Amino acid sequence: MSALTSSIPTFDHDELIQSHPVATLLIDKGGVVLFVNAAAEQLCNISRSVMVGRIVYDLISMDRSYRRRMIDQSASALFAHRAEIAVGGRKAILVDMQLVPYGQSGHRILALVPSQSEAELMGGVIGRSGRAAGAAASMLAHEIKNPLAGIKGAAQLLARKTDAGGERFTSLICAEVDRITNLIDQMEHFSRGQPIACSAINLYQPIHQAMEAIRARRISGVRFTEDFDPSLPPVHGNHDAMVQILLNLVTNACEALGGRSNGIVRLATAYRHGLSIDNGDGRGRIALPIEVSVSDNGPGVPADIRGDLFDPFVTTKREGRGLGLALVAKLARDMGGTAQHVHDGEWTRFRVHLPVAADIGSKGQGR
Repeated sequence: MSALTSSIPTFDHDELIQSHPVATLLIDKGGVVLFVNAAAEQLCNISRSVMVGRIVYDLISMDRSYRRRMIDQSASALFAHRAEIAVGGRKAILVDMQLVPYGQSGHRILALVPSQSEAELMGGVIGRSGRAAGAAASMLAHEIKNPLAGIKGAAQLLARKTDAGGERFTSLICAEVDRITNLIDQMEHFSRGQPIACSAINLYQPIHQAMEAIRARRISGVRFTEDFDPSLPPVHGNHDAMVQILLNLVTNACEALGGRSNGIVRLATAYRHGLSIDNGDGRGRIALPIEVSVSDNGPGVPADIRGDLFDPFVTTKREGRGLGLALVAKLARDMGGTAQHVHDGEWTRFRVHLPVAADIGSKGQGR
């Protein structure tokens, strides 16, 4: 052995594959999953402990021809460009799929690389979306502040003449005006790319404030349901940003129902194992186990705009501006999380994934 080769360190191959950004699975000759890395957990939104030991195409729905190749020992390799698969019960996505032999026991390595639009969705990267929406918000900021001051002043005058029941609503008006004013101040930094201030927050406080504001609008024909996990730990986030995210998503859901008599908007929280992200800031992969979702049983998002849904000026509303979801994605990213859209049966679901407050500053591989 030469001096040059002897100086090369020995690598822990398991750790190397585990930290690799490409979703990678090791399967045996019968298609049973033997190993998955963190990126595969993220793509499938299923924990490693659940995936290992199951048949790969029971976890990842794919064309029958691909399934046959998974267990065909005479096929040396498989390379498929923009193959359509479905993972974790979500809508179909397009991936570049590679299957190559590993070792002498008939094992295979399966790598799944999402297409660019899907990769942006999984990573919460909005790039030009955030910049364009930020420029629009900056232009509108000064025009909005003056009428807000007038609204708050009028509410304070009304509060002096109303009873206890009316005071609840005037207080809500003042709180909403203050929140929107703070949000506008933040949006003036939006186009310059400055992050919002985050700390440990109780997720249910912004949920409560957002729903108070929504219910005060007395939207007809919509029933709100809740499915909350009461044991969630504090979240790394920003209270006002979370209120704005929820107001945007719930308002969109109500409008999507179009006044139908059986309209339901469901708010849910959950702890999801396995989802993580590398924001490229040097901290490695950060777990995003906290999920907040807003779902509705409306007609869903047209297929032709689903891939661009978080871009600014993309909307199905005749009078819409198409900035609401771009702002949702931007605020989620600023809190270290992601925003996603999925169509699950009759439900249209928007999900925001966020880190646990205690996990920030340390690497996370999910729990």
